[in-house]
Formats: sequence, C-alpha cells, structure tokens
Amino acid sequence: MEIQQLRAFLSVAQTKNFTKSADLLYVSQSTITMRIKALEHSLGKMLFDRDNRQVHLTAAGKELLDYAKRIVELVDEGARKLKLEERFDSSLVVGSLHSLWDYLLFPIMKDFQIKYPKTALRFITGHSWDIVQHILDGVIDFGVVYIPPSHPEIEVVNFKSEEIKLVARADNNFTEEIDLSNLTALPYIHMEWGPGYKLWFEECVGKQVFALQVDHASLYIHYLQSDNFIGLLPSAIANTLIQGGELTELRYRSKVKAPFIQSYIIYPKRKHEAVKSLLDYMMQAADRM
Repeated sequence: MEIQQLRAFLSVAQTKNFTKSADLLYVSQSTITMRIKALEHSLGKMLFDRDNRQVHLTAAGKELLDYAKRIVELVDEGARKLKLEERFDSSLVVGSLHSLWDYLLFPIMKDFQIKYPKTALRFITGHSWDIVQHILDGVIDFGVVYIPPSHPEIEVVNFKSEEIKLVARADNNFTEEIDLSNLTALPYIHMEWGPGYKLWFEECVGKQVFALQVDHASLYIHYLQSDNFIGLLPSAIANTLIQGGELTELRYRSKVKAPFIQSYIIYPKRKHEAVKSLLDYMMQAADRM
C-alpha cells in the first residue's frame, strides 16, 4: 500500500470518475487505473464497482475510506512540519469549533502569534469528535471543544465557563419575560451546546421537536440576525453580538437554574514545549476575560 495509491483511491471515491481524478492529480487515466488495481491487489479486495458511467465504493472501499483519509492527512502534516523546521522553531496545529473560532479564540490566537512569531500555526475547524480523532491520529496538537473526551491518551483542562443568554434581533417584538417551558409556542430556533446544556434544556422544556434546528453556530447566528427568531447562546458569542448592536438580550425564566456552558482544552498527554506555551497563554487569557 503506497501513499499515491491512497491518494488515487480518495480522489476516485470523491469524483466517482477515473478521468476526473486523473485531471485533479495531474496524471494519466491509465496511471489512476494502475494505482487502484495495485491497491486492490495488495489488499485482496475490490474497492470499486465499475459500470460504463460511474464507479461506486464497495463495502470494502467504504471500510477503507476513513483510514485512507487519516493516513494521507498524517503524511501531509508530517511533510508540512518538516518544511516548517527550516523557518520556525516549532509548529502547532490547533482545532476547534466554528463558534469558538469566531467569538472566542480569534483574538487569543492573534495575540499568541505576535508573542511567539517563531511558532508556525495552522487552524482546523470541525465538530468536537473530529478534533478528538485528529488529536489521536497526531494531526492536531491542541484543541478547544464543548464535549470533553474520556481517553487515556488525551489531557482535558477546563477552559471557559459561560452563561446562557436568550437573544433575538435588536428590533424584536418581545417585551415580556419569556418562560422557557413555552418555547414550542414561540419562534424559537434550537441548537445544542454540549451535554450539560442538553440535560438542562430537556428538564426545562422537555424532549421537543422544533421546526428549525441547526448544528452550525454561524448558521444559527445568521438566522437570529435575519428574522424574528429567539435563541439561546453562550455569553462569549452573545456579548459580542449584543455589543455590536446586532442582537439584544431577552429576559427569561426557567424552572431549573441554567448551567454554565463549559469549554475544554484538550491535547495529547505527551505534550511538547509549544503546546505548553499555548496552554499557559490560553489559561492567562481565560483569567482576563
């Protein structure tokens, strides 16, 4: 199994076409065909079902797909870090969620880069489980997530505790205090902010199905800004938008006291010096917030 065979496999799996894959990889179609056949021969499995118009992954191909992605990512990251050694003393790959990048981590990382100009930084966005898997694979050095992993090879540190705020567009029509138990009768848009939040929400509102639910913070905020919706946000996000005049805070009551939304720093237990520097800087930043 060779890395170029895996690159060909991933390209064909995405495009479902040998000719398009050859164009994307700047090789001939016969080269793509040869690499796929060699990979299938080495594994003893057919990876694609072929017909006249398209190719489709077999069960074995689907099984290989995630592993191939991780192998190629790891090889590429290793090559990138070796090239960086010529210009930088160290490098860090940091992974987090869209919402945390946009409203919490951006100013911290910007200041960290100024303080440590000889540390090369690469930022990755994904869900909490993506970040955890990338840390285990060795692709990411440092992550910030809402859902902490329980794994013997990953260290977990509490980062930021945030209040929950009910918000709406600045020109909203809500004047009375809102009872969260009545959310199903209101133009509410739902998003979950971690396991503690989910338990609290279900205790207050019940296990409800809402007309509109998203799992992407930027999309969630866009809806809140563009229509007469109400929603619940962590204070780091809410405060930024309230101060900018885009959203306003609404009064609410709930039969159970709202928990704080906790974010977590995660990193491999065998951390290197650059991870320690970023960890120290992040904890100092959290104290200043």
